[in-house]
Amino acid sequence: MKKKLLLSIVLFAAIAFAYNALTKQTEIEELREKHATFLKNHSFNKTMDLSKKERKALSLPPNAYFEQEYLNEINPTTGRTHKRELLQLQEQLNSERLAQRAPGDATDNAWVERGPDNVGGRTRVVLFDPNDISQETVYAGGVSGGLWKNTNISNANSVWSQVGITENLSVSSIAVDPNDSNIWYVGTGESYTSGDAVGNGLWKTIDGGATWNNIFGGATGDTYAVPGAKLRINSPASIAGEFEYVITTAFGADLTADITGDFVLADDSIGTTDDACTALANGAAMDGNIAILRRGDCNFDDKIKNAQNAGAIAVIVINNVSTDPISMGGDDTSVTIPSAMVSLADGNAIVAELANGVNGTLQTAPSTAGLNISSGVQHINDLVVRNNNGVSEVFFAAGDIYYSGAILGVNEIGVYKSTDGTNFTKLAFPETDNGGVYEPNNIEIATDNSIYVSTKSNTFGVGGGRIFQSTNGNSFTLVHTVPNGVRTEIACSKSDANTLYILSELSSDPVGIYKTTDNFATVTSLVLPNDADTGITANDFTRGQAFYDLLLRVDPNDDNVVYVGGIDLFKTLDGGTTWNQLSHWYGGFGFQEVHADQHGLAFSSSSRMVFSNDGGVYFSDNGGTDIAPRKKGYNTLQFYTVGVAPTTAFSGDEYFLAGAQDNGSLLIENAAAGVNSFYERQGGDGAYSFFDQDGTDTYCIANYVYNGNIRLYDLATGAIRTINNESGSNGDFINQEALDSNLDILYSNYSSGSNIIVKMYRNIKAGTVTKTDISNSSLMDSEPSALTVSPYTTNQSNLFIGLKNGKVIKIEGTTNTFPNNPEWSDITGPDFVGSVSDIEFGTNETEILVTMHNYGVQNIWYTNDGGANWEAKEGNLPDIPVKAILQNPLRTEEVIIGTDLGVWRTADFFAASPTWIQSYNGMSNVKVTDLDLRDDNMVFAATYGRGVFSGQFTDAVASVDAVFADKKAFTVYPTISNGNFTLQAKNSLGLTKMDIFSITGKQVYTKEIDFTSNGKQGVSVNLNAGVYIVSIVDENNKKSSSKIVIE
Repeated sequence: MKKKLLLSIVLFAAIAFAYNALTKQTEIEELREKHATFLKNHSFNKTMDLSKKERKALSLPPNAYFEQEYLNEINPTTGRTHKRELLQLQEQLNSERLAQRAPGDATDNAWVERGPDNVGGRTRVVLFDPNDISQETVYAGGVSGGLWKNTNISNANSVWSQVGITENLSVSSIAVDPNDSNIWYVGTGESYTSGDAVGNGLWKTIDGGATWNNIFGGATGDTYAVPGAKLRINSPASIAGEFEYVITTAFGADLTADITGDFVLADDSIGTTDDACTALANGAAMDGNIAILRRGDCNFDDKIKNAQNAGAIAVIVINNVSTDPISMGGDDTSVTIPSAMVSLADGNAIVAELANGVNGTLQTAPSTAGLNISSGVQHINDLVVRNNNGVSEVFFAAGDIYYSGAILGVNEIGVYKSTDGTNFTKLAFPETDNGGVYEPNNIEIATDNSIYVSTKSNTFGVGGGRIFQSTNGNSFTLVHTVPNGVRTEIACSKSDANTLYILSELSSDPVGIYKTTDNFATVTSLVLPNDADTGITANDFTRGQAFYDLLLRVDPNDDNVVYVGGIDLFKTLDGGTTWNQLSHWYGGFGFQEVHADQHGLAFSSSSRMVFSNDGGVYFSDNGGTDIAPRKKGYNTLQFYTVGVAPTTAFSGDEYFLAGAQDNGSLLIENAAAGVNSFYERQGGDGAYSFFDQDGTDTYCIANYVYNGNIRLYDLATGAIRTINNESGSNGDFINQEALDSNLDILYSNYSSGSNIIVKMYRNIKAGTVTKTDISNSSLMDSEPSALTVSPYTTNQSNLFIGLKNGKVIKIEGTTNTFPNNPEWSDITGPDFVGSVSDIEFGTNETEILVTMHNYGVQNIWYTNDGGANWEAKEGNLPDIPVKAILQNPLRTEEVIIGTDLGVWRTADFFAASPTWIQSYNGMSNVKVTDLDLRDDNMVFAATYGRGVFSGQFTDAVASVDAVFADKKAFTVYPTISNGNFTLQAKNSLGLTKMDIFSITGKQVYTKEIDFTSNGKQGVSVNLNAGVYIVSIVDENNKKSSSKIVIE
């Protein structure tokens, strides 16, 4: 009996285990399908395939990287990303940060900034420091690199330094209090690039820029979905409330206003009398009311037409199945009333109360219906401070952006005002013709102290081209509308309150420039600058990018001198009658070189000024005649990838290549320690970057977007080979590639639409490059998102492919004589969900580390048996996208990852639940896009906004992690020293007694140490060389110890 009972229990447990496993796997499969559906149906899949010319025509940024990353990072459960939560996590980490070190924890191996110090990044705003009488100090705001300062701007060798504001904030605007030049305000968030540079509200300094605090705005509250249109039942009370319905769009009138009426059930007196398949018999009762009828066998448009003929003002159709209501089809153009469908259950509830009289309203849907709303001021388009009789009035323009199914800040659009620099009020502002909100773009103060606000089209494409004026700072009046205006900039004369210039993106012609000298009583259209570049048309000096680069400034002393910028810079001396070109984006056509895409200009005088653009900051001391870069130390560049050469290839010298946003593939040769200058090896957007790793070849490979321009550069011979050159959009914008350095084969994602391909480029060093397509529709059923070649197999390529649907595919045995029947295998983990971001190897080919791009998934996976079994290694890591992973070859339990919030590391990777901490010592709190490991265990990190960093892996025990994780009371570093070392503990350890014992147990040193206010305490002892034990006893008599070596 007992045996039978035991057998039954075992059997039951086995069944329960199998059931739970099956249920879990079903849930994983459903989530994978949901993720695949989000990816397939997302609008970004269409815009990513557009050419740059087509993107500009749709007012899309020419760079498609944002869309690519958005799709990579979407949460498979929600179909969206979670940037708001990421910003909140960043704030939390900033407030809690301790001195954490990695790779390793020795005092001499922090992350080191490597540059570039000669190539600036995207910059929207510049300012001369009003407290510097020499006017040598300039501040600049990077779009993803924070706020920077240069104290000797006229010196070509002057160096920028970062200012004490969260370093990767997107700085969009800056203003100084006219009554106190030590009080400044900084606005954040760029609303022109569809979510690429999300801000965090308004920041303030009261000490001239030394320290900063966030005083208003940022993401607030939870993101929520806006419901669609509702059917509201007004009476009777028993069913009063709102019901879901689906409006008909295929035929009939649009529902442009609420329709209210009594409900009358259709009666055609034949068969099923309430389906309205024939002419209605109760026309007298129906006339002027809302018809309610049932879905039946006849056409939808016939039903609605019969109700319309009977006098109905609208129609509600009841579904005849229990599924959700649908949008009805039909093509009868004579139907002129709106119609909608409700569910079977809701319809039956309404019909049951018709005898008691039902009155209801078909409500129109809000313009944001179906979208997710993220609340809070996250994009400040402009910012000014006005002196109103000694009172400093701060005004800023809050905008919004459409962020693929979500709108950030739409409820907060408007002009905000503060009279105390702390508390802000949203001002009343005129509404658009359809009752919407105008989005303020530019705010200017005229010489009579009146305020002008220009607008840009909001997320729904309305409201652009307006100019409003306020004299009291509280109410605004529309003074001018630019015909077909979209994004509109204004510039006020410094001497005449009635004179203003207007520069506007247009929905008809690309761009227009205007002038008024009588405060908009009359407005004159000015001629446009004509760029000498033959690729830029005479009617559009912005080259289709007026939504993005649109600069307008008036000289502070001469109203006839005006500067405008699009791709290049222009200046007029006669009020816009004629224009002189000042620069060209690559120094062509006889003009000086200034980087493309102009955004900002600040004057110190009529001759002394600074410009800002996508290449950083430029200085002129003669009114723009000579414009020179000021980029040294201004490390705000956005890098996608980094590739580093092995030390053996260049006799120990350091070479590395990195692909940058809009600044090409940048190369460092024979690098010095610390920050270096880069030079452009290849132009355009730099993409994947490689150095051959076999230790003898001296070539690197650079790529433009997609498979557009892949070139090999032999640095020993100077030879340049074109591997591929095409104009098609095959692969991703920043396209995944992998190099087999042993066989000199380059693999590249070449997918387009449903055609999933990896292109194999052979003979890349010499001879004719051959190109072979690799595909397998049954296994490789989604586009690649990561490619890696195993370094452990040298006689053939073992290629590992990560897919956007979370699969990991291994192709074993490709060679230069392909096709040679390589072996395909699917090594995907059973719980993998998301899009693969990186595949790296441990100590051999069967030890594999995989990461995922996404929010809301397990981002880190590990196998030590080639993929037969996988372990999740996310541990305590917050919900952040992971971009790259590396294992320390000297101490394999240490692993680092690159994330959207810098580098994180763990010292216990093989634990069931590893402890991750942010590796911040010298590293920027900014997105890390790529990690590369050199043959001497030096790590290189590419960041999106702060250039390149490097750090050294060591074999030292990184026990600081254990302290932070409460696994140890304290740690010592370095563990090998000359007697000078540091004790690290949490402040809660309090007052302790430290003793040092020799290996024989003799006490050789004692000291009281209080960790209460400082968790890091330096110790210096003069002891003979040897091994010692450091012992700590706290106030509760708890003991802990650690071993050290004194040399």
